[in-house]
Amino acid sequence: MPVLAATTAATATAFVAGTGRSGASARPAVPALRGTPQVAAESSARPLGATPLAMLGLGVCGAMVRKQRKGGLTARRATITASMETEPAIEEEDSTPVKKTSVLVLGATGTVGRQIVRQLLNAGYSVRCMLRNRADRPFSFLVDWGATVVEGSLSRPESLPSSLVGIHTVIDCATARPEEDIYDIDWEGKKRLIQSCKEMKIQRYVFCSIKDCDKYQSVPLMQIKYLTEKFLKDSGIRHTILRISGLMQPLISQYAVSVLDDQKVWGDDGSMPGIAYIDSQDVSRMMASAMIKERTVGQTLTLTGPKVWSTNEVIKLCEELSGRDADVNVVSNEQMQLTMAAAGLFDWTVDVAERLRFVEVNQQGSPGSAMLMTEDTYQALGMEPSGTRKLEEYIGEYYRRVFKKLTKGKYEAEPGELEKEKAESEAKLKQALTQDMEDTLPAGQPEEEEVTVAFQRDVAERLQKFFEDKVLSEMEDEKNAWFGWVPLAEVFNGRSAMMGFSLGLFTEWATDVDVAKQVDLVLAIFSPPS
Repeated sequence: MPVLAATTAATATAFVAGTGRSGASARPAVPALRGTPQVAAESSARPLGATPLAMLGLGVCGAMVRKQRKGGLTARRATITASMETEPAIEEEDSTPVKKTSVLVLGATGTVGRQIVRQLLNAGYSVRCMLRNRADRPFSFLVDWGATVVEGSLSRPESLPSSLVGIHTVIDCATARPEEDIYDIDWEGKKRLIQSCKEMKIQRYVFCSIKDCDKYQSVPLMQIKYLTEKFLKDSGIRHTILRISGLMQPLISQYAVSVLDDQKVWGDDGSMPGIAYIDSQDVSRMMASAMIKERTVGQTLTLTGPKVWSTNEVIKLCEELSGRDADVNVVSNEQMQLTMAAAGLFDWTVDVAERLRFVEVNQQGSPGSAMLMTEDTYQALGMEPSGTRKLEEYIGEYYRRVFKKLTKGKYEAEPGELEKEKAESEAKLKQALTQDMEDTLPAGQPEEEEVTVAFQRDVAERLQKFFEDKVLSEMEDEKNAWFGWVPLAEVFNGRSAMMGFSLGLFTEWATDVDVAKQVDLVLAIFSPPS
């Protein structure tokens, strides 16, 4: 497999994909789209004069380049900015094909996303990460690893096309955060992304879904994931759907840390069948394997760990490995159902009720081996069941490091430990990326096409204009008016009335003056003297 540079400036500067118009022949320069977001990462790096400053479809911010060329040591700082400058990009031929090693990762700061970014960079892929402009989501570690970071959001469709220029494969690990609307991000946003990928002829789309999402349509997020799967299949894009079971990583904060600190942990009454937890590193290797294999095109694969664990079994495991007794607070299914029903009575707690619907998944889940990853899936990915990490190994390694840090003041790896871990990780990744002679495209699936960067750039410009015009038309729509009998005005006026009423009750309690008299006093103050 050819090895490419993971980014144009691995430790210094990451640029955003710019799009411009193509002509009949080679263009001397391609201006970036207006308002194209840009990421700048400042560090104590070498001057960029000897480094290529543009990849396929990457626009260069001249002001940042000049700043980097001045040299000098500066503090490490990574920020997302939006630039209106239109510095010319380096020349590119119209016939330049999109390279198969160019990958866009969505959700790159998440538990699974960051692992797939690192695995692909280690394999020599050119990785671009699309991130939302959020102060609470650090991303500088992605730049340090060698990835290119671009600003974009599924809730802003106009930011999607420029991120896809020069991209062969899209890996979608993104999902809405707790404070965000899942319908806006996971449904409307994913639809616009898939439509953009189809128009720009993205050759591979790997979608992270949820295990058994087709069986639990009463759970909003699982219903949306399943509908997105169907939409992706109907789009005709060469895709692979990976339905992932529960991850091991959240168990550390939920159980391992709480047991060690003698804090309460939440258990169940034993009626729930459990979850086959899987390590995020194993998931990332499986995703990388599915991404390059033709036999996985059009397939839906379920990824799980090697064993099903109930909540009480996880707590018992933590007790055995930590040597502590857990303070377990048992919550029955009936209590969870009552809480979910109560939360569904109010608009401001609907999100809580929808998330509590995951209780139904645990109640109705099938126990035993029916929940585990099949041998056929392992064969399709070219991997061995023995290569996946076990939960007892994962939590045991956590406690080993914690106890060593507590006894010695800091954690230091044993001689040869890091080298051994690196060698094992490289061997597993090599096995995942190995292609065999039996890797054939399933019947009825489309063959891969050769797409040029110029084609994607032209389509991206048209799509961006379309999305921008659509946003402007929606802003001018009457439904967004602040006054009148429209939904937005009703919500605004309703919330204002609730706020005023709450404030009146508070002042009545604080001053012993009822609301009616307070209104009379306000009118008397602002009325002219008679």
